[in-house]
Amino acid sequence: MEIQIKDQKLNKMDAINDNDKNFILRNFIIIIFIITIVQIILFVLNNRKEMEIDNKQIISNSIDKDLDEEYKDMQEYVNMILNDSLYNPNEVFIKSKNPKISIVISVYNGEGYLKKALLSIENQDFKDIEIIMVDDCSKDNSVNLIKELMVKDPRIKLYQNEQNRGILYTKTRGVLNAKGKYVMTLDEDNIYVQRDAFSTLYLEAEKNNLDLLGFASYGTYSQLKKGNYIHRYIKTDIIYQPNIPKRMHNCSSNKCIRFGDVIFNYFIRTDLFINTIKQIDDKYMNVKMLFHDDFLLFFLLTRNARSLRQIKRVFYLVIIWPNEYNNSQIVFRIKEKQKNINNMKCLSYINYIDFILNKTNNEINDKRIASFELTQYFLKNFCRYNDYIRERALNVLKLFLKNDYIEKEVKNEILVFLNETSRNTSTNPM
Repeated sequence: MEIQIKDQKLNKMDAINDNDKNFILRNFIIIIFIITIVQIILFVLNNRKEMEIDNKQIISNSIDKDLDEEYKDMQEYVNMILNDSLYNPNEVFIKSKNPKISIVISVYNGEGYLKKALLSIENQDFKDIEIIMVDDCSKDNSVNLIKELMVKDPRIKLYQNEQNRGILYTKTRGVLNAKGKYVMTLDEDNIYVQRDAFSTLYLEAEKNNLDLLGFASYGTYSQLKKGNYIHRYIKTDIIYQPNIPKRMHNCSSNKCIRFGDVIFNYFIRTDLFINTIKQIDDKYMNVKMLFHDDFLLFFLLTRNARSLRQIKRVFYLVIIWPNEYNNSQIVFRIKEKQKNINNMKCLSYINYIDFILNKTNNEINDKRIASFELTQYFLKNFCRYNDYIRERALNVLKLFLKNDYIEKEVKNEILVFLNETSRNTSTNPM
């Protein structure tokens, strides 16, 4: 009887202990849940606070007023855009059947920037344009935002890729659908900074029958390196072929100086641009390029152009937006692994190097460009040790070895790399 009573007491104690454990566990889960909710609320509040950043601070991150006389001219225009203001609030935009200029914007997760990019176009004094936006399967609200903007501005056209194709395909798709006599490209997160940009460029190109008309851009490469400014222009009269390659790519020994090798710095005849795109093989067009699409396109454009000129004015701002302007962009960036980003970078590099080697005209100057880019973006770059592109890189390097125009010292560096790769493969088989 005593044993039975003891067993009952023990069972009650076990039950109490189980209840205590369950109670503690429930409370622990509740506490964790509350902490998580609080952290989310604090995160949102902090972001809201940070989003209330002064427009002048955005400008100061991108333009140093002491570095350029044009700062005062562009400041008022840029501030108007940052304040989401139209120069003429009552303006009615009219769609043109035969626009003189096509503006192509490639879009990927750009909902935080698109409106301001569009305002920098809508505030131009030149109105006879079309605005072509090509979305590369954005994961945010970019497409819906574009559709809303189309209601107010019928000059906007939207094209959507059926699958994510990368920036080269996306940008060139927009150009291939352009109806204007000239085309300009604008990155989704940058803006035009002078109200007379389009009118000035159009009149200059028409007056001199130009295929390429360059201008300056302004901005910083990185927030972490404030003071490293992009400011591209060349002082030159009209250049006619065949002098363009020599003037645009000045090489001495193994050092090349590239002048303005990004297409957003150029006002381009549409027929020239379309014919240039048609010269790009599918093996390059169908590969996602993280960047360097501008280098690739510019390399061909300068070879195909009949005339080129540059004017010393800043029309394009590579603006440093605070990340808080696009919270969805932060989410996507966090999800992407750095390793995958590096793999895409290296693939872009090696495709670009392969492209320019195959597309040169066997001129010594052209081959020096290829050698310089190979050294810059592979042999002396972290991509040298990237296994993801190893097989592709080996094939490209063998093409360099077979080419008589490639410098001996570059070939020697290639042979060193091949020997290293051979030893690593034999000791550490994949």
